[in-house]
Amino acid sequence: MVAAADVVPEATFQWGSSGPDQWGQVGQTSAGLAWVTTDFPNSGNGSLRLDLPVTSSKAGLAYYPAATFGKLSELTTVSYQWLVHSTDVVDQAPVLRLYLRNAQGVHTQTLVYTPDIAGVHGVGLNQWTTADMLHGIVWQGRSAAQGGFDPNIRRPFSDFQADPRFADMVVFAVEGGAGNGSSGFVGAIDNIEVVGPLASVSANFEVVPPTASILCDKTQLLDSDGQTASCTLRLSRPAQAALTVGLSTSGDTARYSGCAGPLEIAEGASTASCTVTATANTVRGDGQVSVSVAIVPAANPGGYSLLAGTSVASI
Repeated sequence: MVAAADVVPEATFQWGSSGPDQWGQVGQTSAGLAWVTTDFPNSGNGSLRLDLPVTSSKAGLAYYPAATFGKLSELTTVSYQWLVHSTDVVDQAPVLRLYLRNAQGVHTQTLVYTPDIAGVHGVGLNQWTTADMLHGIVWQGRSAAQGGFDPNIRRPFSDFQADPRFADMVVFAVEGGAGNGSSGFVGAIDNIEVVGPLASVSANFEVVPPTASILCDKTQLLDSDGQTASCTLRLSRPAQAALTVGLSTSGDTARYSGCAGPLEIAEGASTASCTVTATANTVRGDGQVSVSVAIVPAANPGGYSLLAGTSVASI
């Protein structure tokens, strides 16, 4: 799953330095925007939403693996799912792009799957459609000035794989997005999949809350003065907004104190702590007691989630 918080903003998604193996915003022009939302759920609660408010708008998310996917001729799967919510251009739909580089490492070719060019017409609004780029019609989107071969020529994907000018080119990135031509286009993409000999990606875009876990620095305390354990609540990623996480303690309440109330995690932070303090006493042979500090399930399911085995700490 690719969570909303996992997407790298375009301002910091720099080819070769931010990443690899991360999804990042690219090509957002004229107020175009690509972001993960719950507006058009698919295979879960979310998808990649695309907004193009004016005809010159563009937006997309791109991914590049550290090892590249391999040669174009060696790819075995290239597919994605798309949806159109609103458009003023007939049959306009989200597209998928593969970025190719030559032996010198220069990006000179881009293969683009555009549903209407591939022969997909008359699909209704708000319907998810699966596109098999590997067995479809695509076109090369780089201009001759950029080193592109056969700009805008439509050919089966298999033709490009067999063409000696393209076959050995390295596929270094994939992008799902939408381009200019529509005023007020809104669509979505999900389940982008590319499989090559060196790397693969299968991206299900979801609005996934961070997981919360708790761990104490000691598992045993004596019931004497100064005996404490520090328990740290940790989110799997920084909170996107201030977050209250409830705690529940259990055990012999006469033998300890602390960690009974909720913890506050500030926006941008990922940890908070509380302290369990043993109650000093002089009773011999009173045995031992287990104290459990548990994270309470979130009141809002989007706040955080819990995993078995990491949501309770015992002392």
